[in-house]
Amino acid sequence: MMRLLYALALGLTLGGLVHIASLLAVPSLARDSAYDRLSGANADGRFAVLADDGGEADALPFRDPAFVTAVCRYDLSRGSVTIRAALPSTYGVLSVHNRSGLPFYALTDRATTDGAVEVTILSAEDVAAAEVQDPPEGRPALRIVSPTPTGFVLVRLFASGESARPGLRDLASKASCGRAATRTLTP
Repeated sequence: MMRLLYALALGLTLGGLVHIASLLAVPSLARDSAYDRLSGANADGRFAVLADDGGEADALPFRDPAFVTAVCRYDLSRGSVTIRAALPSTYGVLSVHNRSGLPFYALTDRATTDGAVEVTILSAEDVAAAEVQDPPEGRPALRIVSPTPTGFVLVRLFASGESARPGLRDLASKASCGRAATRTLTP
């Protein structure tokens, strides 16, 4: 009887571990990463407001319907990227994600200066060069080092009602996402 209970406990434990391991492996085994799923949004180097329904709405799972969402995909192989976005005081968030969709940095409307944020995303190799090239008065307010060479940025704006959505969609579409201007020091 003890052997049967021991074998049953061992089998359940092993089955549980295999189940947990398979669930944790799903994102890495998935055919399309979050970055790949967003390719249809036409958001390379610019923000695109995602539709509230339809195929584009499913590009990001678990989207909150109370938010207007805009996305920009970035690729740091061609240099750093500067993000500028206005975040309303009702609630807005700018989040930076790696290629697989894991967020590694986020800012809310409380971190804005005059209602807007400016963030420069760099690769680890570009940080030292950017410190030397940019004069202190010309530096962006915030620099973030991306753990992966590609990723995406989401701007989510809270719509307190259906009537607020058109204005927030317009505000989200005005966010910019493009190559950082490089400045060189003159002797």
